Amino acid sequence: MSVNPAPAAEELTFCTVHPDRETGLRCNKCGRLMCAECAVQTPVGYRCKQCVRQHEDKFFTASSNDTLIVIAVCGGLAALGGAILGAIGFGLFLALILGFPAGGIVSEAALRATKRRRARYSGEIGAAAVVVGGILGAIGQVYFYWNSLVSEALAGLSPEQIQAATARGEMPTLTLDFLFRMAFSDIGLILFVGIVAFVVYSRFKMKM
Repeated sequence: MSVNPAPAAEELTFCTVHPDRETGLRCNKCGRLMCAECAVQTPVGYRCKQCVRQHEDKFFTASSNDTLIVIAVCGGLAALGGAILGAIGFGLFLALILGFPAGGIVSEAALRATKRRRARYSGEIGAAAVVVGGILGAIGQVYFYWNSLVSEALAGLSPEQIQAATARGEMPTLTLDFLFRMAFSDIGLILFVGIVAFVVYSRFKMKM
């Protein structure tokens, strides 16, 4: 009577990135073992994140100068918009209505300035530049408005009176805390800057 040999135990395989996770799934390009977290579904099958990144890198042709241009254009236009919005004081409705077209204008200007070259993080950088630029623009507007009020108040005083008031500590002082509180007190401005930043981020992430 013959005895059938016991089947060989199947060799266990584990994810290359997460060695504690058992998997039999391989990247269809490089053959790398990968778990569900590491696998990316593409039109040609599952691939590892490393191969997907290498494929995407072919579309990111921006240089460091292009990144600086994105920062300058997005930040500069947002600063201008923040200053104008801070001076006029748009409400929430106008900020909502104008935020989307303004974001389109800012992103299109940045894309044209870089000849539509993009880096992997151009969207994040452009959005961050919009937020910083919008806040600085609003702060700048508050600063100039404060200076104009102080200048008007001191217009009727002689240099001696101004010097005496300064010595007594009666001169109004402008603090950084006051500037930030005034800039962030306008909800319409915050909404406007947020919408513009969102549109810029989304536009840079679009496939062109």
